[in-house]
Amino acid sequence: MSVFIRVYAITLWPFIFIRDEGNNTTLNHERIHIRQQAELWVIGFYILYVLDWFKGLRLYDDAGAAYTFIRFEQEAYENQNDAYYWLTRKKFAWKNYIV
Repeated sequence: MSVFIRVYAITLWPFIFIRDEGNNTTLNHERIHIRQQAELWVIGFYILYVLDWFKGLRLYDDAGAAYTFIRFEQEAYENQNDAYYWLTRKKFAWKNYIV
């Protein structure tokens, strides 16, 4: 068993990694994460991301549900079909979501 989580796409500032050629929806989703990371000087994003995940894990007792309710993921999933959202979003828009 690998210690690494298998994901289709991940954003690690300032790069977006996708398993294959990707698609526009995935790219939009990851671009939103780039904006979120920039707002929080990268390290703040990762700290809050992990804290949200642990809070979700405690609340929902399920790793998948915990991931789904991370504020950054909620914003990205809700807006990933809007090709221009990542360009026009208000700063700190992720604050409108709760775990």
